[in-house]
Amino acid sequence: MSAENQYIIGSLDTGLQILELMLNRDTVTVTDIATELGVARSTAHRALTTLERRHFVALSSSGRGYAAGPRLVEIGSPRCLDPQSRIEARPILNRVLEETEESVHTSLLLGDQLLVVDGRRSKHRVDIGLRVGMVAPAHGMAGGKLLLSCLSDDQIFALFPDESLLRLGPKTLSTRTALMDDIAEIRQNGYAVAVQESERGVSSIALLLSGASWRDRMAIVISVPVERGSWEELMVLKDRLKGIIADS
Repeated sequence: MSAENQYIIGSLDTGLQILELMLNRDTVTVTDIATELGVARSTAHRALTTLERRHFVALSSSGRGYAAGPRLVEIGSPRCLDPQSRIEARPILNRVLEETEESVHTSLLLGDQLLVVDGRRSKHRVDIGLRVGMVAPAHGMAGGKLLLSCLSDDQIFALFPDESLLRLGPKTLSTRTALMDDIAEIRQNGYAVAVQESERGVSSIALLLSGASWRDRMAIVISVPVERGSWEELMVLKDRLKGIIADS
């Protein structure tokens, strides 16, 4: 054994390698770990069970493999926070503003909170303002609900352990049951809507802008005053936004 390797704790090293894999994937299985790390399936299973007890991984809702647990979601730094991601999103933000004249923002998930990363303000006299840098409970935001819908049910339950949820606006989904019902529809439709959920007088429509895993998913959200935010108007904005994303 080399002088370098004699200080390595095998089980700890295995656990750290699993966490590195989880930073780049939605789920892993015992077979994935055994194959990629070159360890026995029993070793992989013990390591995953230990990480599960510490809430760094969680059994996926399908029962097939493990997903990032609440502790890992909380401490994992999203890739889309880097400056390059903001630069890449700027042309899309500019185009959305030009074509819709409405306020548009990009946002990402940090645990159970939504962070607004960048944005452009509406050209209308009456608008919702610029929200760059705002952090708010994800369950009350269109972008937050959309990004939550990309997680497994187990991950969402871990992030929201209580049935009661904080009320932000007059129509906030104030129970976890109501949130999960809405998330089921979001998963089916591919977009999220929030009408006076984040605050009174604001309607929003959100689509996924980028990302293939929980660390790099970013939502793009158009927000309007409720007087310009009927369901029909939101659906028109959704279709325009979807077209812009597809062309980018």
